[in-house]
Amino acid sequence: MVAEESKVRLDQYISGQIDRSRSFCTNLIKDGLVLVNGKKVKPSYKININDIIIVKIPKEEPLDLKPADIPLNIIYENEYYIIINKQPGLCVHPAPGNKYNTLVNAIINKYQLDDEDELRPGIIHRLDKDTSGLIIVAKNRVVKEKLSHLFKERMVEKKYYALCYGNPKWEHVIVENKIGRHPVDRKKMAVVENGRFAKSEIWVLKRWKDIFLADVKIYTGRTHQIRVHMSHLGFPLIGDTVYGNKLSKKIDFPRQALHSYYLSFQCPFEKRLVSFKIGFPDDMKSFIDKWSINS
Repeated sequence: MVAEESKVRLDQYISGQIDRSRSFCTNLIKDGLVLVNGKKVKPSYKININDIIIVKIPKEEPLDLKPADIPLNIIYENEYYIIINKQPGLCVHPAPGNKYNTLVNAIINKYQLDDEDELRPGIIHRLDKDTSGLIIVAKNRVVKEKLSHLFKERMVEKKYYALCYGNPKWEHVIVENKIGRHPVDRKKMAVVENGRFAKSEIWVLKRWKDIFLADVKIYTGRTHQIRVHMSHLGFPLIGDTVYGNKLSKKIDFPRQALHSYYLSFQCPFEKRLVSFKIGFPDDMKSFIDKWSINS
């Protein structure tokens, strides 16, 4: 890789680039598996723009994808795809830290998918572990390829409900701030000048004391996009321990209050516009009911 930043620790930079823990990257450097401009350096080495960084990652044992008896809330199904209302707390696909209790494990327990992807069969897009709501699963590799193209070309309309802290003066706003890795904490995302274009459109649906319900339409699909944009505006999601502030974190909610409630796209197989909409998950509905009474 060619460094696009400067004055950042090597272990921090690599961690953000390969999406691994800083300690993992530190060990790679100490084991001589990282070269900067052809030389071994320390983990604390501060990179410079255009440094040539070579990282050798030891081959890991492949994940053994196993079915798991996890309930699925299926909203719609046809011969091409499945629409699932993912519960909060469920990862979409296996990773080294969570090999078995994921949406993929639940899917292969119920379906025989025709997909050569051994790690993410059927998965076209993803939701964060603690984000609930609609997700599409393709039943075969042809459908996966076609629908993935729709997402890539921004031809899928995606809307979310978000419970946010604060009281904005606006009722509607469009945010087009670029998003990239946080310059210090490489496991976080942030609004940064050299990031990737990200666009969110936000409407205030209802206000209470200290919080409001937002309807958020995203035109791009950057990592943590809504959470980063709302935090950047000064109105972080309640329950968000990563991007929240001191005041928002005082409000008790078990996860970031974010729910994918609407998906719409022109289906290339059915030759028609298909739309799917669901209501609030139980935890957000219960919170709104209680907060409305107390407000």
